[in-house]
Amino acid sequence: MANYYSFSKIESFNQCRLQFKYRYIDRITSEIETIEAFMGSQVHEVLKEFYDFVKNVVIKPKEWIISRYDDLWNKNYHDSIKIVKKEFSAEDYYRKGKTCLMDYYDEYEPFEQTKIVKTEEPIRFSIKQDGIEFPFYGILDRLDWNDEEKIFEIHDYKTSATLMTQENADSDYQLPLYQLAVMSKWPQAEKAKLIWHFLLFNKQIQSSRTTQQLGELQKIVVSKIEEIEACDEFPPCKSALCDWCDFQEICPLWKHPKKMEQLDFNEYKNDPGVKLVSKYAELEEQKSDFKKRIFDIEEEQAKIEEAAIDLAKRENIQVIDGPDKQLVVTIKKELRVPTRKENPENWETLRSILVKENKYVEVSTVNNNMLNAKMRNWPKDFIAKIKKLLIDKEIKRVDLKSKN
Repeated sequence: MANYYSFSKIESFNQCRLQFKYRYIDRITSEIETIEAFMGSQVHEVLKEFYDFVKNVVIKPKEWIISRYDDLWNKNYHDSIKIVKKEFSAEDYYRKGKTCLMDYYDEYEPFEQTKIVKTEEPIRFSIKQDGIEFPFYGILDRLDWNDEEKIFEIHDYKTSATLMTQENADSDYQLPLYQLAVMSKWPQAEKAKLIWHFLLFNKQIQSSRTTQQLGELQKIVVSKIEEIEACDEFPPCKSALCDWCDFQEICPLWKHPKKMEQLDFNEYKNDPGVKLVSKYAELEEQKSDFKKRIFDIEEEQAKIEEAAIDLAKRENIQVIDGPDKQLVVTIKKELRVPTRKENPENWETLRSILVKENKYVEVSTVNNNMLNAKMRNWPKDFIAKIKKLLIDKEIKRVDLKSKN
């Protein structure tokens, strides 16, 4: 299905299989770019260029960072960039990116903590299992060598508005995958620091993996790849991420709503789909009205049934005559099985007796109708044994019948 895998590819499958199909199987390209992705790209590019200077022992001032950010933003921004959160403007996102860079600069100046090995480095590596190789591809934001601790550091910049927890960092597999890639070149990277920079919060989250954990990670990733390779159904998955998806215009969940957004009022109300929904909603509202009316009628009937039962008792009658119909009143005693909730002890005892006497199968389960039917034929001594476990209840019923 695929000639390479990546963290983003697997995440796409996890989030929405249809999106995965559009992007990686059908290879449908999209020119949609969200403002969040655009802002993140400019911040990443500035940090890449800045650290390329640091690598060569040149520390550019903060003013250079801001100037370079402005240049990139103005050069690359275009009006077709999608802003999902309408309460914010492009200028708001510009300022957020600028704040990220300024805070980052203040936090790490004078940038002497480590030695820069790579920036924005495309990495290709393979995960091997049972003689099969699964090729991977990714882009490593920054690889450092910590000379003091003699350890590699794998850095990743995040401009998202959500802050990762330590628990998330310890279970995340993006940077551990990159660690495997680094290990293919430098085996000593089996011990490395994994560092996420959440720039909007001016906070870094750090984690690490043992050799055993890296081995387990490979098994998990291979299992996920096998699931992807075996998949032949790609249903859409509606979630909060849909608004940022590139494929809403063709997705079955969004195709019609998005098309309707482009129509004027008259075109919209005359659309066949809109008409269907409107009519269906109208009928559903009528159903609700009818259900309310039926409920009210049944409440009134219940009151009449009570009055009919009272009348039948007072007059010692069973049939109450009317113009075209009659009410037949039934009042009788009947033994009822207690529910498990009403009397759990008696319910369980009754069930045990039925099982012991080989009669449980006859009633299938302990319920009123089946038990009353079977009791007509059971021995009297057995009925006496279980009768004390039953509830003696008066059954009252009113039936409307036609005159004969």
